[in-house]
Amino acid sequence: MKVINYRGKADRLFNRGVMKYRRFAATALIGGFVFAVACVEESKNADAVTGSDSAVPALGSGGSGDVQIVETGGTSKAPKQNTGGAGGAGGTSVTRETGGAKAEPDATVLEPLDSGLDDGNAPEPTVDAATEPQTDSTIQTGSGTCCPDGNCLCHGPDPTELTSTSGPFHSESYSLAGAGCVFYPTDAEPPFAAVAVADGFMGAGGCMSFQTGQWGPFYASWGIVAMIVNTGAADVPQMRASALLRGVEAFKAENENSGSPLFGKLAGRYSTSGFSMGGGGTTIASSQDSTLFSSVAIMPWAPTGNGLTVPTLFICGSMDALAGCAMMGTPAYNAMPETTPKMQVTIASPHMGQPSSGMGVSGQYGLAFQKVFLEGDERWRPILLSGNHDMTNIELQP
Repeated sequence: MKVINYRGKADRLFNRGVMKYRRFAATALIGGFVFAVACVEESKNADAVTGSDSAVPALGSGGSGDVQIVETGGTSKAPKQNTGGAGGAGGTSVTRETGGAKAEPDATVLEPLDSGLDDGNAPEPTVDAATEPQTDSTIQTGSGTCCPDGNCLCHGPDPTELTSTSGPFHSESYSLAGAGCVFYPTDAEPPFAAVAVADGFMGAGGCMSFQTGQWGPFYASWGIVAMIVNTGAADVPQMRASALLRGVEAFKAENENSGSPLFGKLAGRYSTSGFSMGGGGTTIASSQDSTLFSSVAIMPWAPTGNGLTVPTLFICGSMDALAGCAMMGTPAYNAMPETTPKMQVTIASPHMGQPSSGMGVSGQYGLAFQKVFLEGDERWRPILLSGNHDMTNIELQP
């Protein structure tokens, strides 16, 4: 009769499990060390691009309650007439700009790794059959001098190259309860386009966002209103999409609110953007709302591309081990219809979501893409196409 030594077999299985755990722990420690080094290098590179000292993006409580926000924003230039409107009513408190040199967007804030988790249960969103962003009577044309048909917003001087430096406008910010942290230009001529931006996993957004907070003052310095939306720290992409669309609805409400700094100043041109799970969220949001003018997915986790009609930019990290384009961004890009403007860019960066990432290349492409498709500024189209993108179906002539 064959005797099975169950105790010996169990010991062997246990020892094998211990060895696997030790290998996993060692790999995690090495990965954490490499990521920390990358973060330090990212900070150094960002300082080299912006020439700024370390600064928190904005002061605030992440959108819960009423707070005071201080101005951050663009380069030191003589401000134009302030068109930022009266201070926000309804509990919003805004600290006005005091002039002088302006701080660059924070280029040294380090970001945590995205967990790379996905619930796997997000329903496939319903896709609108439209092929172009839809317009309505609330959309204003702006000055009309930077596009052939006049249906565009023209802020800032004629561009000469891709840039991630702050633009010519000063900005202020305020916390909008239940929505996020709003950054807006104070000395640019309205109307303005607006973009909602979402953090990745473990980022809760708002005025203290350490994952995407630089985008707020950066966009505002170029004449684009931006909101870092409030989220839950562990939200999955579908939930981030819902937060982004709530941010867009909050913009529309602010445009109708006589006590808001944005009262009557928004053009009805809206966009979404996000990092990691927020990047997956922005593609889901644009699949649910085809009236959006653009979408910028920064190292997106679990993005969708099927049937998207909203112009979309995918920004990938060459050192991104969590949501690299080969696994995430490229399949979504390829799934998008060829009739929808799209572009994929790879930057020299690990998994990080700020405009300063990749020596500022993230901000360069994010800004140029929003100028072309969100504002309709055709001066930026050749600039957008002048860089080293991976692939695109965008043509020099619209």
